[in-house]
Amino acid sequence: MANVKVGTNPVQLAGIIRYHLSDLGSRNGHHEFEHLARHVARARIASNILPSTGPVSSGGDRGRDFETFVTDNPIPGPPGSDFPARSSGSRRIVFACTLARKTDAKIRRDVATLAAQDDVDEVVYFCEPNLPVAKRLKLIEEAKAKGLPLQIFDGNAIAEWLAEPGIFWIAQEYLHLPSDMMPAVELDQGYVEHLSDWQSREPIPVNRSDFLAIKAGLRKATFDDSARADLRFWLERMAVFIGEPVPRAIARDAMYEIAVANLRGKGDLMPVCDLVENYYTDVEEHESIGEITDAVVLLTYCFGAYHLDQYQIDEAALFTRRRRLLDLFELWLRQSGIGPGRRSGLLRMRGSLELTPAESGRLPDHDRAFAFWGTMLDCVVDAPLYPIEEFIDHLARLVGYMGEVDELLTLASRADDLLAPRAGAAAAGEKAIDRAFALLERDETGAAIRELHKAKIKWFTGEQIGGMLRILLLLSELYGSLGLAYAAKYHAMAAAYIARHEDAVRTADMLPRALLEVLEAEDAAGNSLGFLQLFPVLLLAHVEHDQRPLDMEKHPRVQDNMGQIAALLGILQRGDAETRRSIDAILAGWPAEIRDAILRTADQPTGFWNEGSWDDAWAGLEEALLDRPFGDLGPTRHVRWDALGIEWCCEFANDRANTPGAEQLIAELQLAACAMAGRDLGIVPGKITIKVARDAEVAKLSIDLPDEGGCEFTVRLPTQDRAASDAADGIALFGTILRSCSVLRDDALMASFDRSVFEPIFVGRPYAELYREFVPVELFAEDVRRAVPAFGTGRRFHSRAHERVPWFDGAGPTYDQAEAMVDIAHRYRRAGASLVHTLERLRTDPPCRERLHRLRRKGMKDWEILGILGNIAMNHRLAPHGHLAPEQLRDIALKLIETPEAADDVLDPGLFSEDQFELHAAAYLTAYLDGRRLRPPACLGHAGLERFLVARYRIREDDVEHPNILHWAESDGTYAD
Repeated sequence: MANVKVGTNPVQLAGIIRYHLSDLGSRNGHHEFEHLARHVARARIASNILPSTGPVSSGGDRGRDFETFVTDNPIPGPPGSDFPARSSGSRRIVFACTLARKTDAKIRRDVATLAAQDDVDEVVYFCEPNLPVAKRLKLIEEAKAKGLPLQIFDGNAIAEWLAEPGIFWIAQEYLHLPSDMMPAVELDQGYVEHLSDWQSREPIPVNRSDFLAIKAGLRKATFDDSARADLRFWLERMAVFIGEPVPRAIARDAMYEIAVANLRGKGDLMPVCDLVENYYTDVEEHESIGEITDAVVLLTYCFGAYHLDQYQIDEAALFTRRRRLLDLFELWLRQSGIGPGRRSGLLRMRGSLELTPAESGRLPDHDRAFAFWGTMLDCVVDAPLYPIEEFIDHLARLVGYMGEVDELLTLASRADDLLAPRAGAAAAGEKAIDRAFALLERDETGAAIRELHKAKIKWFTGEQIGGMLRILLLLSELYGSLGLAYAAKYHAMAAAYIARHEDAVRTADMLPRALLEVLEAEDAAGNSLGFLQLFPVLLLAHVEHDQRPLDMEKHPRVQDNMGQIAALLGILQRGDAETRRSIDAILAGWPAEIRDAILRTADQPTGFWNEGSWDDAWAGLEEALLDRPFGDLGPTRHVRWDALGIEWCCEFANDRANTPGAEQLIAELQLAACAMAGRDLGIVPGKITIKVARDAEVAKLSIDLPDEGGCEFTVRLPTQDRAASDAADGIALFGTILRSCSVLRDDALMASFDRSVFEPIFVGRPYAELYREFVPVELFAEDVRRAVPAFGTGRRFHSRAHERVPWFDGAGPTYDQAEAMVDIAHRYRRAGASLVHTLERLRTDPPCRERLHRLRRKGMKDWEILGILGNIAMNHRLAPHGHLAPEQLRDIALKLIETPEAADDVLDPGLFSEDQFELHAAAYLTAYLDGRRLRPPACLGHAGLERFLVARYRIREDDVEHPNILHWAESDGTYAD
């Protein structure tokens, strides 16, 4: 039978109970608290308890809410009898309860009253407000001085008691917890016995403990396939709790359970539609937060079942129920005197109600739900007992369903910040990790990375060092999966550094794991020499810290790395035998048994790297790597990666002085690109080059912009390492490059930037410092790096990894389809008039006809083709006026556009040459930007701009009905004869 837990873990459940205890004060629930305390006392303190009867006005309770009675039962009693064992015997214990905020003053008054009476042996006080230890001890000492032993149980103590399965029924009976809350019990091992027990007995209809036992069995049969066959049995048992003489509160809870079991277990709410309707008949009379929660959740189930045809009901009836709940929320939230705790609970469920549609044909209003929850979190600041952890778990489930929604994740972060001071930063970090894994399940890696960084920040403490290292390694893996090898390497090196220098007892076993990630990042980046050089470092850490280092079956990744080294050496032998000899010399110092095994494998003629043609082998490298293999050879390093629609290339001297700082800058750019993924930055796809060099004349990073029309940036780095305080310089470079690639005007582009998203750019220590830690001078082997030429420079290397930090290709930031259609219609009207005779000449000219055919086959709509032709014509007609000022030329151009072309003004087809077509096709697209309130970026290529406008402004999709101005044939889009 499947091992499935039913219920909520004890710690979280105690926190939820504690919140609902606090709600009693908001609801003036002193009598419920008194009953609850009496049952707790009977179960945990003394069994011989006499409840108080009669109103206070009949003589006063004399400070007694309930008390024990004298019993002559022997203590301990006979075997199997709990009563004598828990009896106070002849001792008279008096119990008092209070919800009052000024708890210590109330206790003092009651103790003084009881001390004046001669029939009290001990006082037990139950108070809902928490009482600090110092105050509690002082009150106990004061009572002792009056001759009375005193015990005090505050809200926290009571909540922990009530979370225990044996007496949880008391919490359910008097606090009306949400039905989804119950103690976590392992029914699986004892389920057969549990089922057998209830097959031979009948539940007592008024017994809340029996109800909870039946509920546990019913929940298991509902949600566990292995027990689904028992669903009917448990439903029959639960039906006992409906009708007379069952208290209405228990009956409503039973109706809820039966409805959920039918819907979730059988996929059909129809058999219990009458019960569901009955449930809502008196909904306004049940106003505890738990009962309100159940009413909203059940309504959500009803809407879902209706839309899945699992609940046949007049849709109007559902909206009537919803409006009824809305009216009640308005009433409850307007009540005077409600505290922040109750208001928080009401706002939580008011927001949840927005997850149901407000009327037919409308979707749920998630924005309104998030707004209510945001207001709720404002209240939670002043409600320390609110179970914020349960709300955060709810948000994590929503993230798993909805994915990355900025407002939702912002709410979750706010809630995490409220949880941290209450449960610790580690607990808040765990919640961010839960959301990260929910996002990974949806393949939303970028969003998951952002959540993991939140957890990393919260776990950057000594107490959570192991968990923080695991986060760093997971981040390394995820950055690598996005093709950001240097961002991956940065996180892996940070983890390795911490593991090497922290307490070895806690972190040493993490060092080999971290170094594995460093190696895999180096390999993926094409830094094949660095990969080879770091492998012995990994082996040493592996042998020193692993329990079974020589058992290779236990370490497949170590074996894989050895195989990868052999493959790289085999490829190098095939492509450049002379360079291979230089690399073999570096391996001379390796342990002979490892080195020789690798070299034998590399030299096998049957190795896959020797199969097929050299073109095939090269294509295999492009599939496997992000950049050229052995790219860290040669006097100049060329590092390439793709992100955000940009092909990035960084060039720097391949020496140990420049490499650490240059790689740090690359890592920062990759981290920034990932942080901005998914935002509309208006980027026109293209290529940029960054030339990096150290310069003793600069104190901080310096940027030289490209020449006009160029896309090459020069960056000068200071000779000292750039630290955390210098991360802003890397962000400035990233922003400068984006501006050169974006069509957004400066104000719109700056609005897309949020400094908080760049917090992950600094990872504990400067990258350059970490680099030198793991690549000392002797490992860098600068003489070999610079003396040996780069590998395969005669071939272009095009990684097949594709763009894993994708270009944003949604509708353009200023795109409006209705506006576009009006503009297109206007273009047809103007072009049809200003070129009417020239178009007739062009379609009879064979070269022009072919050029127009080619544009048509490319997918251009007639209005774009006419725009290009119009620009060529306008350029020719304005040529005689070239001496005029720009304003005068613009006036003439506008007049020409609006003036119908005369027969005598027809243009020669020779003017519409191939060069003119290409020139004005590019110019037309650039001019199109201005009409969309955009600007041409400094780094602009025609192919990238065309891709931008096709994808984001639908220039090859949008069109309107128009005359066949270009006289295409109906059948194939060519000219009719």
